[in-house]
Parts: sequence; C-alpha cells; structure tokens
Amino acid sequence: MSAIAGIYRRDKQEMVSDELSGMTEILAHRGPDGFDVWRDRSIGLGHRMLWSTPESLLEKLPLTQSNLTITADARIDNRSDLIPKIGLGNRPPEKITDSELILAAYKIWGEHWPEELLGDFAFAIWDGPKQRLFCARDHFGVKPFYYYASEALFVFATEIKALFCVKGIPRQLNRLRMGDYLLGMFHDTAMTSYQEIFRLPPSHRMAICADGIEISSYWSLDP
Repeated sequence: MSAIAGIYRRDKQEMVSDELSGMTEILAHRGPDGFDVWRDRSIGLGHRMLWSTPESLLEKLPLTQSNLTITADARIDNRSDLIPKIGLGNRPPEKITDSELILAAYKIWGEHWPEELLGDFAFAIWDGPKQRLFCARDHFGVKPFYYYASEALFVFATEIKALFCVKGIPRQLNRLRMGDYLLGMFHDTAMTSYQEIFRLPPSHRMAICADGIEISSYWSLDP
C-alpha cells in the first residue's frame, strides 16, 4: 500500500516544488517507511514507501537510471520469468527490486509491454530523452491511479485528495457519478465523484507529452 504522485507541466513552466511535497505529505498514511521526491524543471515525481515484500526493503523511489525516472506502487509476481528476459539474470533475484524490473522492461520493450507483468501495480516513468510520461495500471485495477489533465498540466496520485494540493485543480462534484453510485451502476471505470478528475482504468496504459495524451487498453479478459 505504497503511494505515488506526480506533476507534469505540459506548458514547460517550472514546477512548484511545494505542491509536490504537499501531495507526498498528504499520502503519508499509505507509506510510513520512507518518502522522497524527484524534480527536473517541469516534471516531478513523489513516493511514499510501505515495505510489503523482501525486495521492497531495497527500494529507493523515485528511481533514476539512464535518463529514465520511475515512481511505482507495485508487487510483481512473475519475477522469475521476467528477470532472464530483461537481461538481469546475472544478479541475485532477491537483490532486484520490482521498480528495477519495470524500468528494465521499459528499456527493452518501450511502451508496448505492460501485459508482460503479472501482479498489482500502478507506476509512472518519465522518459527524459523523449520528454514523455508513461503510466500504467494492473490488469484488474488493484492499485489506484487518479489524474487530472489539461492543456497545461497533468497531475496524478494514488488518492484524489493529493491532487487538490495543486493549485487550479477544480473540486466540482460529479452529479452523474453520484447518481450512478446510488443506482449501483459502476460500469464506467474512468469516472470519479469529481468533474475533470479521472481514474486510469484497469489494464490500461497512458502516455503524456506536450502535444497530447494517449490512452489504450493492453489486455482484456477472454470470455
């Protein structure tokens, strides 16, 4: 039950560091075992750590490798299958963290690989050379991922209340969602109780850059 958060100024304006720190602080209850933030001009990623697996004791997030930076709330179950595929077989498996696995897979397969992961995960990877933010959520949506997007700004977090730490994000209630809730209708997996705030649906990936946002499904249940 770790937590992630991030701010991406798509208009290339300097990010307000206090806002990212506020997002990370308000999620403290989800990660009592440590926290950190990473910033680079118009992009910032935050993390709250909860140790839940032996490998998580070694996690240092956000993690930067080769101009790629990741923040993740993840537990990868098919580690033994992935490690040799992504070229990490020369290291002791117990010394390889889940975030390292995800980052190594991204280096090899790019954005077309989340279906290779088995487990519960929500993560965001900042690709410095491409100036592109890549996010994904697990097959059944166990790990939460909420976001707000405009032409100038993209903000995401594990909980909605963290989004409200960023200036300018609207807090208007979504009456349609309220009605669906009262009727027991939960078919829309992207809608939330606030207008203009959405969930990344389960088994979906999303890529954000200055020019636009792409969302697509990477898996669906075969009947």
